[in-house]
Amino acid sequence: MHQLLSTRRVARFVLLGTALGAGGVAYTQAGGEAKAWAHQELTWVKDAVLPSVQSVLLWGDPPTGEHGMLRKFPAGYAPAPHTHPSVERVVIILGSVVVKHSGSTEKVLGPGSYSEIPPNVVHSVRCAEQSDCEFVLTSSGPFAIVPANEEQR
Repeated sequence: MHQLLSTRRVARFVLLGTALGAGGVAYTQAGGEAKAWAHQELTWVKDAVLPSVQSVLLWGDPPTGEHGMLRKFPAGYAPAPHTHPSVERVVIILGSVVVKHSGSTEKVLGPGSYSEIPPNVVHSVRCAEQSDCEFVLTSSGPFAIVPANEEQR
């Protein structure tokens, strides 16, 4: 079941997405093409590391540098605790994502919510059971999912 975003939430999402995507604007101005994709035109690709996860690349190159993508988790999905080599910034579009990072308690983030995890910080995320989750993920550098070892959890 899709959750409808209110006009206010859409406006906040656009403003935050614009702020998060400043690097994407620079990327486009540096010779890329203008892009405008309706949701139904998006091509979702299964993640090579987390096959339950799907992504749409918006800009950049995740293996080597700055980028932005849409990500989709199925309801109830929770990858193992992990880190990333670069900052991870997320804006929730649909569903509720439960986030916990080292030294914090779990926090439920619904549509319009924002999360920022610095590089190499162990964290866990889980899509709540009620519905699939979609979110915008941007990063200032390469994207990799590095499993946390037992001592880090």
